[in-house]
Amino acid sequence: MNTPKQFVRVRFPSTPDDSTLQGMLIRHDPLGFLEEDLWWEAYFDAEHWPMVEQDFRARLESEGYASAYELETFDQRNWNKEWEESIEPIQVSERFLITPSWHAVEAADGVTVLVIDPKMSFGTGYHATTRLMLRMMEGALRDGDRVLDVGSGTGVLGIAAVRTGASEAVGVDTDEWSYDNAVENAQRNGVSDRCHFHLGSVEKAEGKYNLILSNITKMDNLQLLPEYLQRLERGGRFVLSGFYTTDAEDIRLALESMGMQILEEQSEDEWCAIAAGEERA
Repeated sequence: MNTPKQFVRVRFPSTPDDSTLQGMLIRHDPLGFLEEDLWWEAYFDAEHWPMVEQDFRARLESEGYASAYELETFDQRNWNKEWEESIEPIQVSERFLITPSWHAVEAADGVTVLVIDPKMSFGTGYHATTRLMLRMMEGALRDGDRVLDVGSGTGVLGIAAVRTGASEAVGVDTDEWSYDNAVENAQRNGVSDRCHFHLGSVEKAEGKYNLILSNITKMDNLQLLPEYLQRLERGGRFVLSGFYTTDAEDIRLALESMGMQILEEQSEDEWCAIAAGEERA
């Protein structure tokens, strides 16, 4: 009798270092990711994991990170089926419902259904920052806006924007899996003609934008704000998230120092999102 193939589930508590840690693991070709508000998981072939863990621990130490994680080894069942069954439809706001393609849903009148199949990228609606970004975008978006989504992940924000009035959305992400996933999800939602994704960072975003969405880390947001401002149309708006409520003051001060007016702020759990408007004469 053949021994069942085994897999490893690696669980981490959510911290401001999530994107850095995920980047360290992505280079080792994980089988998949799952992210919730308080934790996230990565999955590996059990035979492959010892080599991954050795390199991962070495990089944590060399770069000065401390990270506690839990490990669980389990036998092969139908891993893809079980993982897919863990992704359920979720109503993220009064206007948006996110569902994977393998779930049939009936939405109430006025609710926009976004069909998002996650790959090795983030933006399923399960994380508080995705929900915050979608809710804040509802108030910041104007009909006909040209939208830039930085750190586009599954593409959910750009797809939602064009489904609800944007003339075009451009998404950029430095992760190749995320880029591929976003392109596929745009096709699933029938918006490939108005929703365009690029592999890379802000340098790939040509032209000016009325609304810039950025759900990345605090430090990445602060570093990229000057570049965002250069790409903002007169009277344009930012919606920023990916940082904790304890970091919100730093984001506010940076925006105000650039001549932006804080329009709205929301929080969920320990996460925060801020919308700001252009004030230049």
